[in-house]
Amino acid sequence: MRVKVARRYQVTIPEEVREEVGINIGDIVDVRSQDGKVVVEKLGKNWESVMEETRGMWKTHPIFKDMKDSIEIVDWLRQKQRKA
Repeated sequence: MRVKVARRYQVTIPEEVREEVGINIGDIVDVRSQDGKVVVEKLGKNWESVMEETRGMWKTHPIFKDMKDSIEIVDWLRQKQRKA
C-alpha cells in the first residue's frame, strides 16, 4: 500500500493495515530501518512491564552492566551493527 510522506515527515497508516495489525490510538510502535526499509512494529501491551522485568538482569555482563534496561542494550547493539 502506498502512502505519501506529509509535512514534518508524517505518514498515515492505512485503516486496513491498522485493523490487521491491531494498532489503536495510544499504542506504542517501534520505528527502525532494516535492510534499507522502514519498519514500523507494534509493541506488545506489556512492553513496559517486560522492560521493568529486565532492568538489572545484565548487571554482571562486562559491556551491558552499566546500561539501565534492555532498550538501551538494543539501541547500543543497533548502533554497533550500523557501523559494521
